[in-house]
Amino acid sequence: MPTARPVRVRRFAAALLDGVLALLLALTPAAVVPGVLKGRMFGVGLLLGAAYLLLRDGIPYAEWGSRSLGKRWLGIRPYRMSGEPMTWAVSARRNATVAGAVGLGAVLYLVGGYRGIPFGEFLLYIGAAVLAAESLLVAVDPVGRRAGDRLAQTRVIEARH
Repeated sequence: MPTARPVRVRRFAAALLDGVLALLLALTPAAVVPGVLKGRMFGVGLLLGAAYLLLRDGIPYAEWGSRSLGKRWLGIRPYRMSGEPMTWAVSARRNATVAGAVGLGAVLYLVGGYRGIPFGEFLLYIGAAVLAAESLLVAVDPVGRRAGDRLAQTRVIEARH
């Protein structure tokens, strides 16, 4: 296993960049559909954003090196503790918490907006709490691993290329 310094600041910045990409995916369907369906289309867009967040580290495009665009731009990558290459399944396992939090918001928008559902705001707060907890784990863990990293047996390290 390579020696890995914690790369917390770059990891947070990469997560922010990936979040912006997911938000752009979320806003695109709502921008092209006028009127009443705008909220539901935002839900469709949130599902697209959640899908990107879920699979972002398993994208097999050679230039990206099986990592998200944010990680590529900031020179870090996820590393499987077993030394095997990243796959879609491992990406889904390591990003299920983050994508699930966004996906929860997507489902709420698809069924009529979070305000029209009993406990809708509460569910959004749960999603936000999951994202906050994952961020906190990166900040306090000795090697910067979050719950998703533990589930998938990965860590984020500096990229060699």
